[in-house]
Amino acid sequence: MSVLKSKRIRNGCLLLGMLAVPLVVNAAKKEEPQPAADAPPILAVKPIPEHGPTPLPEALKFAKLDARKAAAQTAAQFKVVKAISQKYGALDQEIQNLQQQIKTAGQQIKADQATLKQIKQAEAKQKQMKKAAEPLVALKPLPDSVALAQQIAGREQQVKTWEAAVKEKQKQLGELKKEVAEVKKQHGLLQAKEQEFQEIVKLYESQQPAADPSLFREMAAYQNSRPLYSCKIDASGNYLLAGAQGSAFHRWDLVSAKDTELLGHQSWVRRFDVGRSSPLLITGAYEGKIAWWKLDSAEPKPKHLIDAHKGFVRGVSVSPDGKLVATAGNDRLVKLWSVETAQLVRTLEGHEHQVYNVKFHPSGRYLISGDLRGNLKQWEVATGKLIRDFDGSAIYKYDKTFHGHIGGVRGMDISHDGKYFAISGIGQVSNAFAGIGVPTVILFDWETGKRLAVMTPGDNFKGTCWGVRFHPENDFIAAVGGNSSGMIWFWKLGEEKPFVSQKVKSVPYDLDFHPDGLRMCVACYDKTARLYNLGPKTPEELASEQKKKKK
Repeated sequence: MSVLKSKRIRNGCLLLGMLAVPLVVNAAKKEEPQPAADAPPILAVKPIPEHGPTPLPEALKFAKLDARKAAAQTAAQFKVVKAISQKYGALDQEIQNLQQQIKTAGQQIKADQATLKQIKQAEAKQKQMKKAAEPLVALKPLPDSVALAQQIAGREQQVKTWEAAVKEKQKQLGELKKEVAEVKKQHGLLQAKEQEFQEIVKLYESQQPAADPSLFREMAAYQNSRPLYSCKIDASGNYLLAGAQGSAFHRWDLVSAKDTELLGHQSWVRRFDVGRSSPLLITGAYEGKIAWWKLDSAEPKPKHLIDAHKGFVRGVSVSPDGKLVATAGNDRLVKLWSVETAQLVRTLEGHEHQVYNVKFHPSGRYLISGDLRGNLKQWEVATGKLIRDFDGSAIYKYDKTFHGHIGGVRGMDISHDGKYFAISGIGQVSNAFAGIGVPTVILFDWETGKRLAVMTPGDNFKGTCWGVRFHPENDFIAAVGGNSSGMIWFWKLGEEKPFVSQKVKSVPYDLDFHPDGLRMCVACYDKTARLYNLGPKTPEELASEQKKKKK
């Protein structure tokens, strides 16, 4: 192998490791047994019924909440605009007053200078008269030219002081002008948001909406300075949360788009979870630590920050009752922690490889974890007992040439009713080094443990399926992934090919549904968190589309 080729491979390995591409190299170059070829999907005992579209009555509630929130934020922003505008007006008046004082003083200086000139001329004339005049002639007394000259000098110094003050205040005025423009712009955006939400409220009041992936469209984008790798929307529907290629975790207000950084970790936050009924956020980082946060604090600080795993924390899941949090990591362990005390409750051992994901069953009785090889384990929460194993090896391969593992349970979700669960990753790998394979989702029946389908894109798209989510009403499954380009796929439960596929602007690494069931967010490599809408279009949206078509 040439030096250049060796260097390319070494650099490639480093890049793949940094970006968490699913390729793990063996320390020893010995071949491992290749798993048996993936068998065709085995249907569960009960077939999946045709489901959806389901009306979403909760959507109106969230639309009204957003409208009220937007109205409150608009009103608050108007007060900010008014206060800064008043400050701008007061400063502008100060400058005008100073300029008038400078003008008046300048006129007085000119008058005094003219008077001083006359005095000096008179003084010179009197000197001549003294020499030539008769002794009996009395000379007319003249004003004190020295005092007048001092008075002029004092006024000139005062003018210089005022001019310096004007210059400084004009600089402040320029900064205030920009600030006024910015707060007015924000006020305008909030007004537009308020109007948009009011339109949505009217639409949802006239008809109960349902999610339709064919109506998929972007409605907002939240910018970051680094690539994003994980995202969720909290149960209140107030925040879009995201972990990035950096130690700062981000919380965006969905209405105002305000970004709050949560600082406490010293490395990337790849996994996190939020409470279902409380403002609880628990984050897990590559440094091996997990942190507790009060999500709705103005400036959240870690309540607890503890060492949880040796190596990366790759999975975090909060129990449905909010009492426990499960974590998984590169140390091949699954751990249960008390949310209240941050103390370790139990360690679950059994995985032979890095554990990539962990998730509580909606019943709260069970926990499922998935590792590098696609091995899935169901645990009993109360006892820590291993209940059963599932086979997810369709998203794993051992590369004989590169002597490395590629794959793993990159995404995992369980349906809200607990009947199904899904995992995602990369399957049918043809080039492990370049990460070339087929984005794959495996759907399981929870009751029987059998696979219902191996779901892949309908075209020849290559890459990894990084995240998967069930729609809150089980109307469909959504997944995101890519390689050089990004896609979002929508499958009906049990079908192998998507019924809708949408290209996105960058590779998405995670997704989540808003609790209204109509909106979804994705975390993208181009440093952007995007919010999409799957609900019906408002009359204004339809009118805007018609205008674009005419153009």
